[in-house]
Amino acid sequence: MKIIQIDGIRGLITALFIVVCLAAGFVVFPGFVAMHYWNKYLVNLYMFPSLNLFQGILLWAIAAISYMILTKRDFAVSFKNSPELSDDELDMILKKARVNTHMRMMNNIMSKADKFKFSKKDSVKASQDKDNSFVASSFSINKSSEPAEKAEDEKVSNIK
Repeated sequence: MKIIQIDGIRGLITALFIVVCLAAGFVVFPGFVAMHYWNKYLVNLYMFPSLNLFQGILLWAIAAISYMILTKRDFAVSFKNSPELSDDELDMILKKARVNTHMRMMNNIMSKADKFKFSKKDSVKASQDKDNSFVASSFSINKSSEPAEKAEDEKVSNIK
């Protein structure tokens, strides 16, 4: 059994709007079209009486019901109630959905971690900012220390 809950005036107005739109779309508009074609062709060609909107709606209803009777088919749209889930099955489905959501989030994080762009500016900046204090070498690697060594060499040569 399906239950439709309508809360307050706003819900009533929404439900009324839906009903009016459905009636206008499936009853009034086809009735208007039936009335228009009846009045345009049959009144002028065969001297039939003209129809108003109510009679056009009735004409549409007669045509639709006749079609359903003559074709002897079921409706193209059918409404069926699906079997209800037990609480355990619903909990299991919700747990699987949570796990899938968590796994999808982790996959997104891992895929973003694997992708990074390394531009030339970043490589130059990274090589200048790199801490080379851990390198065991007798020579200084930093470029900033080279001018200091030249300055010391110049002082030594001035003394000699």
